[in-house]
This record gives sequence, structure tokens and C-alpha cells, in this order.
Amino acid sequence: MVIINADDLGMTPGANMGIFKGHDEGLLTHASIMANCDYFDEAIDGIKKRPNLNLGVHLNLTYAKALIKNPLYCNKDGVFNLGYKDLLLNRNKELLDAIEQEWDAQIKKTIISSNRELTHLDSHRHIHLIPHLYPIVVKLAKKYNIKRVRLIKESLLKSLKLTKKVNFILNGGVIKYLLLKSFSIKDAKYKDLYKELYFYSILYTGVVEKDVLKKIVNKNENIEVMLHPSITSLDRDVYFYDEAEKSYRVSKDREKELEAILLAKEKN
Repeated sequence: MVIINADDLGMTPGANMGIFKGHDEGLLTHASIMANCDYFDEAIDGIKKRPNLNLGVHLNLTYAKALIKNPLYCNKDGVFNLGYKDLLLNRNKELLDAIEQEWDAQIKKTIISSNRELTHLDSHRHIHLIPHLYPIVVKLAKKYNIKRVRLIKESLLKSLKLTKKVNFILNGGVIKYLLLKSFSIKDAKYKDLYKELYFYSILYTGVVEKDVLKKIVNKNENIEVMLHPSITSLDRDVYFYDEAEKSYRVSKDREKELEAILLAKEKN
């Protein structure tokens, strides 16, 4: 089973249209939606027209406005204001309870709006892997009968053999990989809802190439590939809540990943 998953559905028009094009004309099988983002309704309209596009929730605590306004994690305007480090270091029970309520609301909103069963949970910036947040996700997955929660079961050697590139050294991919891999090992001991799946693209986040994607599809292993395709021209005038996210979403790499999804299918 090869899962080609696009994160960030609902964040921008470009992300929405890129993901739908990737499904309609390419290899994209799954998408993870951000229920609190500004273009959620537009994304849901597209999802309803695509019954074969599997849908999950991209749980979020770091971008755009919260569904439940709470000063523990957002500013006076309701915008999330905690960073990864804040979430990593804060184990306050009041905050954890508030996070559970917010994530529950994001899942519930998606189920009601899409009127379908969800296939998976993951998160923006992989915050669900933080060991004291992961049990919350498992609890919610069981509550809503969601079978799969992403873990980073990526092999450094296997990914190197597949790509034959070490450009992840320059973009900080090794540190990110080691951190998330260590979290995933600990999380799996608590509860493994990822099971036999292998994961690809933490090391090469945002720069998955068409030749690599073609190799993965042809091997037909149990694997999830994470991508962030987009039609960036649609996002030039979009309001972004932070500049780092804008830089990522309008990068030419978003178009390259969409091209990979489309061309990998053409060559098969």
C-alpha cells in the first residue's frame, strides 16, 4: 500500500487547488486538512466532489486562529501564539486539557463538514509527536474510530539509498529527523497506530522529487510519502499569519512537488 499524502489542505487556495489537481490528475491518495484555517470551507467543497480522496486531520496549534479561543495558547485575537519549543517544554495539565478540547473541535468540525469517516491524524510541524501530546491524539483517534496516527518510521540508510543525495545536511533535516524519530520510538511504545507503514520525507521535507516518487510507487511497499504541493500563483496575495509560513508556501518547491505527483504517474 502506497500512501501519497498532502499536508496543509485548507491553509491557502494554492494548497487546495494543488492538492486537488494532484489527486485528479496524479498519484495523490490522501490529504490532511487544517480545520481552523481560512480556506477550510473551500477545501471541504472540493473534498465533497472527490469521494476517493482519503481525508485526515492536520492537527494544529501553531498557525492561524484557534477554533476555541483560549489565552493559554492564543493571543487576544484568537491567533495561536505558541511555538514548538513552548509546546515541548510545557506539560501543564490545564494546557493539555485545553489542547485536547481544541483538537477534539478540529476533528469534530472536519467530520461534520465533510460527512465522511476520517482515515488518519497527523499535525502541522509534527507537534502531535511530542511525547506528552501524543497520548491526547491516541485518545481522540480511538474516540472517533480513526485507525492511523502518523509516526516517523523513516530509515536514514533506506532514504539515502533511495535518493542518493545528502542535501538534507544543509537544510537541518538531520536534526529534525533525529528529534522526531526519537519521539516516534517513544510514542510507539505507548501505542502504535502506524503499525507496518514505513515513512518517507522527513529528511527531504518539501523537496520530494519525481524520480524518487516513481521509485517508491513502483516498489509498492507499505509506505507513506508526505508532500506539500501547491499552485503558488494563487497565494501571492493571501494573508499569512507569519512570514516563515508564507516563504514556505510560495516557494518554487511547492510547484516541483506537484509536478512530481503528476509526472510520476505519467511515467508509470
